[in-house]
Amino acid sequence: MTTRDAEDPENSRSSYIAATTPDQLFTNLRNSFSEKITKDYMSCFVDSSFLKVNYSFTPSSEAIFKYNSLNDWDLESEDIYFRNLVNALSENDNIILTLELLSNSVEGNIENRNYNYKITLPIIDESTYSIYEGNAFFKVNLDANNQWVITEWTDTKVSDNPTWSELKGRFHLF
Repeated sequence: MTTRDAEDPENSRSSYIAATTPDQLFTNLRNSFSEKITKDYMSCFVDSSFLKVNYSFTPSSEAIFKYNSLNDWDLESEDIYFRNLVNALSENDNIILTLELLSNSVEGNIENRNYNYKITLPIIDESTYSIYEGNAFFKVNLDANNQWVITEWTDTKVSDNPTWSELKGRFHLF
């Protein structure tokens, strides 16, 4: 009998907590950026096994002209973009997502949330901006697992900086 070599501990530890409240959902979203964990990012979105609602993303109008792939954006696109973003960074690079809640309204198992956001990245190359900001409107639903999930997302430009949509488009093609 032989013994196998010891495995290295996982590089990243997840702080993901079941999103039993909308606040926890958006804490998980922020943490998925700082911890650079694609699985945690994707856990923030609707899973058709637990809620029969299709995910919908409406990009900022400026981004649609730059990135045609944003027209048919779906959950697989979210996964590809986030995975590419994380893979473009070194282990020590930080991504900071800041969310400022402007308003929210609840109607049964649905909550609408409106945030101003800012994403700060390290400089990756000369074609990638380091600050993305705008306004994000989210519709979140409670699914059959009692988890709050993002079902709709609308992105709007509010400054001269590029939007989250532009970040998505850029790294979807990366």
